[in-house]
Amino acid sequence: MKQRQFEARHAALWDEIGQELKARKPSLDLPARYRALCHTLAVARQRGYSPSLVARLDSLAIAAHRTLYRSSANQELVFVRWLRVDFPRLVRAEWRVVLLALVAFLLPALICIGLVNWRPELAYTVIEPGQLADYESMYRKAAERLGRKGPEDDILMFGVYVWNNISIDLRTFAGGLVLGLGALVSTAYNGMHFGVIGTWLAREPATREAFLSFVVTHSSFEVTGLLLACAAGLKLGGALLLPGRMTRMAALRNAGHRILPMLGGAVLLTLFAAFVEAFWSARTDVPALTKYIVGGLTWFIVIAYFCLMGRRRAA
Repeated sequence: MKQRQFEARHAALWDEIGQELKARKPSLDLPARYRALCHTLAVARQRGYSPSLVARLDSLAIAAHRTLYRSSANQELVFVRWLRVDFPRLVRAEWRVVLLALVAFLLPALICIGLVNWRPELAYTVIEPGQLADYESMYRKAAERLGRKGPEDDILMFGVYVWNNISIDLRTFAGGLVLGLGALVSTAYNGMHFGVIGTWLAREPATREAFLSFVVTHSSFEVTGLLLACAAGLKLGGALLLPGRMTRMAALRNAGHRILPMLGGAVLLTLFAAFVEAFWSARTDVPALTKYIVGGLTWFIVIAYFCLMGRRRAA
């Protein structure tokens, strides 16, 4: 593309940013415009356009950066924009890898649910009998909070959940560097364990209600976080496997720049899931019906958020 065509295509964007910076009242759209501006600056440098154009875009980018990050209020604006618009829009745009992650989780889970219901002893081929017995003991209604002595243990368990579950997300994401296979295997492994343990505990009347009411709320955030971590890893693997006209390192950098916000969202969801798991899910003094209602609402909110949030601005 010639420089004149390039300028004509992006002039409106540059003018909008310039007018917004003069007004000194950044809108929720400025972060997205700033990223688009940085992209045009990188393209102008790569294609060797005139030094005057590069200098103009560079000055505009510096001014926009200062406006966005000069105060905590503007940093909050960037985060709010990302949470309300950019994050759900990114997940929808990458629906193919998200769907693949969902299949990688659900398929092993459903197979294990069917097998354990058919022949319960098959659960022992996946999880040791002693470990299953520990799960049974934990989910019996013998304490005010499942598996712990009281509120003083909730903070400790919150830390345990954060460490364990976020580390799973990060390992799943990193597994994507093995051409995506590591992310798929990690997600399938977690789906398999979920299917086996869930079916084993749901079959027993003594543990059914305690288990189902425990997982119904925080699972909406935890499972979604895992799926998004897997999807982000798959995006990296796809860049390495099919780099197109770019070198594999360049494709990996581009994919990482685009997909890292999804990983950040996955970690945020998992962090919130750990909070809910520690301070809400484990309580046995809350009626199971209440937990089922709250759990249904959280699943509805999560699905609606990713399906609907940010669409109006996109239009």
